[in-house]
Amino acid sequence: MSTTSLSSTRRASRTPPLSTGARRSIALIAGLLALLAIYSGAQLLVAGIADYQARAFIQSWEKKSSPPSEQAWQIAADAIHRAIKVYPGANGDYLETLGYIQQWRAHGVDLKDASAQPYRHAALQALREATQARPTWPNAWTALAYAKLTLLEFDPEFTQALQQAQRFGPWRIEANRRIAEIGLIAYSALNSQQKEIVLTSVQRAADYSTAERKKLFELAAQTNTLNVLCNALDSQAAPCQPTPAP
Repeated sequence: MSTTSLSSTRRASRTPPLSTGARRSIALIAGLLALLAIYSGAQLLVAGIADYQARAFIQSWEKKSSPPSEQAWQIAADAIHRAIKVYPGANGDYLETLGYIQQWRAHGVDLKDASAQPYRHAALQALREATQARPTWPNAWTALAYAKLTLLEFDPEFTQALQQAQRFGPWRIEANRRIAEIGLIAYSALNSQQKEIVLTSVQRAADYSTAERKKLFELAAQTNTLNVLCNALDSQAAPCQPTPAP
């Protein structure tokens, strides 16, 4: 055996063994860490189940396209609040779901009806928090822009929401479709900067597919923005063809 090996062996043999108390402390810490991991896992499981329940309600309401009953809405709201509460940290996905649930409580209610304003403001706040938790997620930004639309607030925050949605989802059809929808609905109330953002997404959505283009024209007909759409797309196809003179 070499001199170096002998020295290492001697140094190792001189290391004092752990006391019984130290070994117990290490075992206790390891046990506590294991319990913490189990607890955190249980929290994630509870949050995930609650979120799934809330989303199931939203999917049902979307299929029916009608306002939820007060009982159904309350169950969904309680579920997503439970998910948000038990999840360790801010979860942008859950906050976005909360925003949608708040909006559904005001579904079909006139924009000027004061009774729906608390829910619309609650939705706006939840979606603000969702964009803070997931600042690069374009769908959260389009949801925030829509929340501003329902409150008729076409202010700098509305502009920022459109910009961020377009920035982080420049070619995502979901983002461009939603920006186009919001813009056509509110077109007459928008400023030049907001209109420019909207028309960029209108063009991208129309270029995506024939089906998306058709949806845009259907919405334009409903919102009296057909001329805007035809000019934006520089289209000569129906329904943009001029009506023949009698």
